Amino acid sequence: MLTSLRVRDLAVLEDVEVAFAEGLTVLTGETGAGKSLVVDALTLLAGGRADPALVRGGAERLVVEGAFDCDDPEARAILTDAGLLEEGGRGAFEVVVRREVAAGGKGRLLVNGSPAALKTLQEIAPRLLVLHGQAEARDLLDPDAPRQLLDRYAGLEEKSAAAAALFREWRARRGEVERLEGSAADRAKRLELIDFQMAEIDKVEPKEGEDEEISSERKKLANVEKVGQLLSAATGALESDENGAIAAASAARRALQQLEEIDSSYASRSAALAGAIETMVQAAFEASRDLEGLEADPARAAFVAERLDALAKLKRRYGPTLAEVLEKRQALGRERDELADLEGTIRKAEDAAERAFAAYRKAALDLSAAREAAAPRLGRAVETHLRDLAFLKSSFSAAVSRHEEDESRFAAGGRGVSFGAHGIDQVGFVFAPNPGEPARPLQKIASGGELSRVQLALAAALAAEEAASEEGGPPRRGGPVRTFVFDEVDAGVSGATAEAVGRKLRGLAAKEQILVVTHLAQVAAAGERHFSVSKEAAKGRTRTRVEALDGGGRVEAVAALLAGASVGEAARAQARQLLGVFANFGPGRPAVRRKA
Repeated sequence: MLTSLRVRDLAVLEDVEVAFAEGLTVLTGETGAGKSLVVDALTLLAGGRADPALVRGGAERLVVEGAFDCDDPEARAILTDAGLLEEGGRGAFEVVVRREVAAGGKGRLLVNGSPAALKTLQEIAPRLLVLHGQAEARDLLDPDAPRQLLDRYAGLEEKSAAAAALFREWRARRGEVERLEGSAADRAKRLELIDFQMAEIDKVEPKEGEDEEISSERKKLANVEKVGQLLSAATGALESDENGAIAAASAARRALQQLEEIDSSYASRSAALAGAIETMVQAAFEASRDLEGLEADPARAAFVAERLDALAKLKRRYGPTLAEVLEKRQALGRERDELADLEGTIRKAEDAAERAFAAYRKAALDLSAAREAAAPRLGRAVETHLRDLAFLKSSFSAAVSRHEEDESRFAAGGRGVSFGAHGIDQVGFVFAPNPGEPARPLQKIASGGELSRVQLALAAALAAEEAASEEGGPPRRGGPVRTFVFDEVDAGVSGATAEAVGRKLRGLAAKEQILVVTHLAQVAAAGERHFSVSKEAAKGRTRTRVEALDGGGRVEAVAALLAGASVGEAARAQARQLLGVFANFGPGRPAVRRKA
């Protein structure tokens, strides 16, 4: 559940902070006042795309920060795995999401104060925040949307993902068979080339890291004279009788030893200097030894140069590093083994592909059966909610079908059917808004207002199903309260239908936190809390204010939605009447509902 929202420098939202509570909250205001910007801010919290064009003019960046109360176990697991939540916790926890978008385009995401990946936010966001707007309503017309919604309603998302993974596995296996079959055409030439390349690498016998070692040796061999000069200088500086470091340090130590006889506090310094002298003596010995053993070795230098040249040629042909050259050698060996027994290799690959297809086929058939079982339940649930939205005699169904394809290798029901990553089903929504009309695909019949109400009915059905217990077990979705945002879901409706939409939203708010952006008085009156969004200009700049309304303010706001700019007593009286309709609306909140 969303508990607070802070927005800074998002277009005309200069600095806005709003506290939210359970139930139904409505946001109203004149067109262009900035209501949609509040939804844009929530979209960022849901993992939406960050648009630098939204940064307020003159500002360096926009900031959106939302705090959520959550007790979803899966959300906890995702955040814990990402290191964004302490391990071992139980019960409710807070999630604070902060999005920053710079005017130059760079963005930053923090979750609970720590940098986070956008993918992590996109994984947990649906468990915190669900957006429904005009764009989402149009998404219902996407051919793939009904399948996704049916899978979500029936809790089949994991099964669908598993089937998709098995489909990809089969495609990869099948691709390997095709690759091997294609290699048969130039098998002899390819074997000849592989033998040549393997022999070229084997002749050099490279070892990983060898080039770095002999490059270092080459550098030493090329600088023998300079190395000798430096070693000689180091030895002289340490061992010279006149001004050598060892002689000078020894003289200093003798002086300290004499001081030690007078004052014992000098003992520690004398001992430290003795250790330093020992270290210098060892360094002088090693430098002298290296100088004695130093000699030019032209033969070794020539060998090193030739070796480096041979390794460089291999790296130019087979990889930028010797490790990659060696990997290439292993790959060539495997390919040669394949080609040497190509028929046997193809049979093994075909067997693997068949096993992969059998696993996919079983998963796809199981998924299809589950969809067919769930589709009538979804249709009945949506119809029930549509009755509450003034579609008193409408019909709605989720139709699960299969597309026959004679050449398909996937047989179901005795016939070949098309198949893909998400199985063998074609899912569509069929809708008849009025009695006597034939049911037709949703995208061919629904008007804008009808589509908005169908969207709301689907949202209500999904929310109810996700919160319901299955066979006495825990709810499928952890956490009793999420935040649903409806952006002008009442578009295209009015009058009694608008009041029905308000009632449905108020009923849905008994289980979930609902935020609604609306232009309709009937929907605004259904709210338990009411925020007014308005613009004001000062010092040549425009900014948006978001203000919580009390009883009198709500009357004025609802009256303005009814009458426009000219609010009179008649409009106020009608507003009070509308507000009174919802004052004691419906049954009390469920006893199991936990407070934030």
